[in-house]
Amino acid sequence: MRRLKNIFVSTTFAKDNSKISDVLSTCKKENIINIELGSNHIYEKDLKKIIQKYNFRYLVHNYFPIPKKDFVVNIASFNKKNRIKSIQHAKKAINFCRAINSKLYTIHPGFLVDPIKANKTKKNYDFIWQDHNNLNENYNLAFKNMLSSLKEIVLFAKNKKVKVAIETEGSFNKKNLLLMQKPGEYKELFKYFNPNELGINLNIGHLNLASKAFKFSKFKFIKKLKKYILAIELSHNNGIEDQHLPLRKSEWYWEIINDSDFSEVYKILEFRNTSIKNIKKVFELLNS
Repeated sequence: MRRLKNIFVSTTFAKDNSKISDVLSTCKKENIINIELGSNHIYEKDLKKIIQKYNFRYLVHNYFPIPKKDFVVNIASFNKKNRIKSIQHAKKAINFCRAINSKLYTIHPGFLVDPIKANKTKKNYDFIWQDHNNLNENYNLAFKNMLSSLKEIVLFAKNKKVKVAIETEGSFNKKNLLLMQKPGEYKELFKYFNPNELGINLNIGHLNLASKAFKFSKFKFIKKLKKYILAIELSHNNGIEDQHLPLRKSEWYWEIINDSDFSEVYKILEFRNTSIKNIKKVFELLNS
């Protein structure tokens, strides 16, 4: 029997608006000790104390720690106030990573327009946007804003000795609203960062959507970016909606999961509204 290394479970498996304190208590009972702290929880006081109560290995994802007042992180925002707030959130998250000895902080690249809020239906976990115009004109400025924000965040993380990764994006129905979905975007991005400064959290679900939307090879995409990949976010979808379902047998992504080049890479089970029973079934697949 093979045993894959560095399997982490995202706390997003719990119901939306759950308490991270309750989720971590459940993980302890189930002997799940590698944890990615996710984004679908409510604000809690004394968060560092809650986290440090457990002898877990942690990764931190984008919107964690949950702020007291909800907002959507968008480091590419045209609204300077929103962009600055997003950068400040990332810096707080990086400080939090250092405090709890998190191995990685993942940040989302941002959007061409500011979302209204997260979509929390079981069918789809994309964001909800207002009507939008001039997206072609928006793209260059959004990319420029993202790049500027990332330079500031990466420098801050370097000084704090925290590793940072950008998550690959992807949507089929909202493909024109997102950055960092296509191979060419990463070629441009990594003109400015080397692998020691900024890595990639490869979101398998997003990649499935983006490859269908923009008609490129998933495997060629991964091959070109291998040296940057620090983590792989794992979930299943139907190629149309970002469903965040548990993994299934004999699907295309097992070739990537089992790739020896990724033996040391963090493999994160990022399911939504999923039972512990279903998570354990995936662990059986991973170790079969």
